[in-house]
Amino acid sequence: MKLNTNNYKYKELIKWYRKAANQPFKKALNDQIPEIKKHISGNNVLYIGLSEFTKKFEPSKYLSFIAIDEITSSDDVADSKRLPFADNSHDVIVIIHALDYTENPYELVREIDRIATDDANVTMIGFNKMSIWGLIKPLMNRAIPPWFLNFHSVYSIREWFKILGYDSSYNDTCALIPIAIKSISKYVSKLGMLQKIFASNYGGLYFLVFDKKMIPLNPIKLKFSEKYMVSTFPKSSLNRVK
Repeated sequence: MKLNTNNYKYKELIKWYRKAANQPFKKALNDQIPEIKKHISGNNVLYIGLSEFTKKFEPSKYLSFIAIDEITSSDDVADSKRLPFADNSHDVIVIIHALDYTENPYELVREIDRIATDDANVTMIGFNKMSIWGLIKPLMNRAIPPWFLNFHSVYSIREWFKILGYDSSYNDTCALIPIAIKSISKYVSKLGMLQKIFASNYGGLYFLVFDKKMIPLNPIKLKFSEKYMVSTFPKSSLNRVK
């Protein structure tokens, strides 16, 4: 089984972000990127997702930067290596909405883990299933974005990475209400502040950063801060052979 993407969904989602009515959501995502970058560091970056946000992760300090939106492997790639990258090849991996338009999201997560180095940072951005967006999704037109995408809850994604041995270093959501109307924008911003306090995991867009746990190859010698004295056993406690 290969990792397949729906190219139509990818293109339609880019169009959705470019519409004037959805600019507040695009701005909300862009505003989160500087905070995310505080929690990631490395030399070899792999970016998978919407090309709209690629340049935000393209600083010159990286040794290599690979950006792709198509993640369908060729038939020549072995089943155990569905992405065309070597094991432990990237220490910064950024996934923006690729989990939403991928047919096999958990397989993509496993592939991310395969190519991640022992000290890698993995950034995940997408639509949150446990939100107002997720609640109204069954009532919306499934032929248009973003309602035809696969929403995932923050809890599910955190559990996936926890099973694979990752720690969560950053967790945030935004865009509580799936509408952007200028006349009520000031009220929506106030709701956003309240969401940060009372419903931090229930915004329509989630932002997660995971750190891969490092397993030391050499045993670590413990250093004791206090001195310990070992005394001899009292003679009365010794077993004597008659």
